[in-house]
Amino acid sequence: MRDALATVSAVPVTPFTPDGSIDEPALERVVARMVSQGVQVVVPCGGTGEFSELTADERDRVARLTVDAAGGALVLVGVGGDLDGAVRATRAAATAGAAGVMIHALGDPYLTAEGVAAYVERVAAAADGVVVPYFRGRLPAASAIARIAALEQAVAVKWAIPDVQGFARFADRYGDDVVPVCGLAESWAPYFALAGGRGFTSGLVNVDARLPLALASALERCDFTAAMDLWRACLPFEELRARHDAGNNVPGVKEAMEIAGLIPSATVRPPLAPLSPADRAELEQIVKALAPRP
Repeated sequence: MRDALATVSAVPVTPFTPDGSIDEPALERVVARMVSQGVQVVVPCGGTGEFSELTADERDRVARLTVDAAGGALVLVGVGGDLDGAVRATRAAATAGAAGVMIHALGDPYLTAEGVAAYVERVAAAADGVVVPYFRGRLPAASAIARIAALEQAVAVKWAIPDVQGFARFADRYGDDVVPVCGLAESWAPYFALAGGRGFTSGLVNVDARLPLALASALERCDFTAAMDLWRACLPFEELRARHDAGNNVPGVKEAMEIAGLIPSATVRPPLAPLSPADRAELEQIVKALAPRP
């Protein structure tokens, strides 16, 4: 499992029909396609999967559909929000057959080290499998990180804070206990790898998994010349997704998939919004350069 987490963690979109309901056949095709291309880890209900825009029942349904479509790939379901809801979702993920859960970063503005650690510990206690905490936004206090890394179920940490030196210190201190995963996708992956990271998360895999997997392979064998060539190929897509304070993150992926004929609709739910006409036109050129194939 640690070896799998040290490659690419794919975060699938949740396709919607034009009326906003979940397009279940499209979701199954998205997951099956990325696994067929070599993806070993699938993380439904992540940020790119519109976790915050789904109801609790919808998240459970997405988790079950993903497990069924993923074949033998490792599935880690995104859980978070209120503690009771996260615990319930963690148990539902186990019932669905997932290998564990990815615990979303806490968004409460009034956090303490004790509270953060207690939250993760309670979710981990409910898990019939592994947990992967997600560090994003404000880094938990050192005492909370120590308690989280000491959890038996915690096999990896997804680090999505653009602080390479902080990540290097974390990897140096806890890398023997948990897999330090770059949570900032392809654009940061080479730098995190130099800092001790192993593997990275990806939304680009929805469009075509081959480029992210090639980047992961180059980083694993420490071929940084090849890795930076692949990084340059990924960068236009990732830079477009990062615009408007990452407001393009999800619609950028969905509209790329729609352009490539991989999903019938790029619908997102408010408060997310479609790309601007200018960004959409630029994305069309990026997709042509990526040359994904259904």
